[in-house]
Amino acid sequence: MGVLHDLPVEVWRQILALLIRSPSVLLSDREDPFSEVRDIDIFMNKDVKTQSALRLVCKDWHEVVTELAYEHLRLTSMEEVTAVANHLEESQGHPRNIALGTCILRIDLTLRDPTDQYSKALVRILRCTPNLEILVTSNVYVAMHPNSHLISPQGQTPTEIIDVLVKTCSRSLRRVEWTSNEYPSWTDLMRVLRSATGIKSLTLANIYGSLTEKPHQRLILPSLKTLVLGDSPSFSHASLGNVPLNALLTMLAKSPEQLPSLERLEGFSPFSPDFLRTHGSKVRIVRTVAFTPLLHEIIATCPNLHTFITIFPHHILDLLSHPSLKRIGIFPISEDPVGVPQAIFSAYIMKPLEDLMCQIDESRLPKLAQVRIRNVGTLANIMEHPEFLQRWWKRWHLRDVRFDDKDGRPFHLSSQDDDVLVEPQ
Repeated sequence: MGVLHDLPVEVWRQILALLIRSPSVLLSDREDPFSEVRDIDIFMNKDVKTQSALRLVCKDWHEVVTELAYEHLRLTSMEEVTAVANHLEESQGHPRNIALGTCILRIDLTLRDPTDQYSKALVRILRCTPNLEILVTSNVYVAMHPNSHLISPQGQTPTEIIDVLVKTCSRSLRRVEWTSNEYPSWTDLMRVLRSATGIKSLTLANIYGSLTEKPHQRLILPSLKTLVLGDSPSFSHASLGNVPLNALLTMLAKSPEQLPSLERLEGFSPFSPDFLRTHGSKVRIVRTVAFTPLLHEIIATCPNLHTFITIFPHHILDLLSHPSLKRIGIFPISEDPVGVPQAIFSAYIMKPLEDLMCQIDESRLPKLAQVRIRNVGTLANIMEHPEFLQRWWKRWHLRDVRFDDKDGRPFHLSSQDDDVLVEPQ
């Protein structure tokens, strides 16, 4: 134990980081869509009890664990935002201790109907975070409709938050996401994108307001690898014909030099033909719905496409043809638990899923190596249909194509007639 006690603090920091950090939480880009790690896992894996116990070991450990715990903040209430703002400002006033705000690398905001007081407290937090790399805004606004049902009105990210974000964090920002019904205005979005040129991943559910005037300078995002547009992950019909998002794509479609690093594109319909023709050759990952009218143009204008993910159920695919496509994912429209009678599930999920699998099988995809069904949410109950899974596992196995579940494990169910191939009907 004496040898362990004598280890330098920096060595302990590396060891303790393995216990404190959630997997992938500090990635500057989104996880590979075939990864087993989900956003919810990032939040569920936080072990507060372990952190508290480690802080009690000694003074050095207390400081290290506290700093590591502050790397990622998830703020869900006004009380939490205010408490963190107070704590960060207090830590700046103690010259012997590190300013905790400098430790913060990621902030997730998931408040309901945030108020002006929230904005003021968040501004105080951001002033203390010069090293912030990831900001995920998932605040939700709700209102009561005159007909007595809840609606989700659009909310604007306050300009004072954008002001301090640009001033304090523009050099460090690598990933920015607006995932719910709070969005930046056009003017504020342009300020963020023009100042934070190191952004690698941008997620925009929408943009608040209208584009009132054309920008004087061409927008260039030199580091952007991942662009997610629309109400991910379902990409519902609400995204179809989204005027602000289409306007953004039109703005970015003037020259290939505007997005020199683009590799991943996700969204519903805002894949304008001009944008695809300008940047399609760079794109390696596409996630959209099969109903997207431009699906064939997406495939045709992305010659280096490696991974295609369709959101199910929306509509069946037409037959595809692509020389380099290696992975196809079938992901649910919702990952929330869903319970429906088996007869309804068979009619509205299993039958369209069977048709989709047949169409993939009949498509011209010479490089196809993996088909994955993400069996969660609306697709969780496919595990209750072993005949379907067994039949298709055998079919893909004959073609040397992996047929995997959400965790990357083969859908190989033991059966007495493993040697018999049952062709899909």
